[in-house]
Amino acid sequence: MLRLYLLRHAKSSWAEPGQADFDRSLSPRGADDVPKIAAAMRRKGYLPGHIYCSPTLRTRVTLHGIMSAFDNPPNVDYDENLYSGGVTAYFDCVHRHPAKDALMIIGHNPMCEDFSAALAKTGEPEAIARMSIKFPTGALAVFDLDASDWSKIERGCGHLVDFIVPREL
Repeated sequence: MLRLYLLRHAKSSWAEPGQADFDRSLSPRGADDVPKIAAAMRRKGYLPGHIYCSPTLRTRVTLHGIMSAFDNPPNVDYDENLYSGGVTAYFDCVHRHPAKDALMIIGHNPMCEDFSAALAKTGEPEAIARMSIKFPTGALAVFDLDASDWSKIERGCGHLVDFIVPREL
């Protein structure tokens, strides 16, 4: 059994006209949400050993903010495909992970929503219901995956354990 954490970046800002999408940072609400996400991760023991993060500014700022949850920071790799690719890119990312440690992806919608829907075969009923309505910014989906190796992850192999939304914290 493998554990995957899928975190959508916190709420971003469109405050600067003409700013490239890649360079958008967090809005004030997003900046306020990140410590809440980090505290929930720490409290629940949702601490991956490795993080793959989209290289956009908003995902990197989200990553930096959740690092307060860790006593020993995990290894981090940036993957351009988590920004520019679709669900297949998210599957490719986990398939390439060589270790058996818990893994986190920090990414974007619609990929977070689509990847979660592709993984979730079963789950806690309340978590499934909430996730099926919307995968909001700053939300964290926690999956247990029925596989012994990351290269074997496929559609429908996941059990949604938890779905955390910052506005509910």
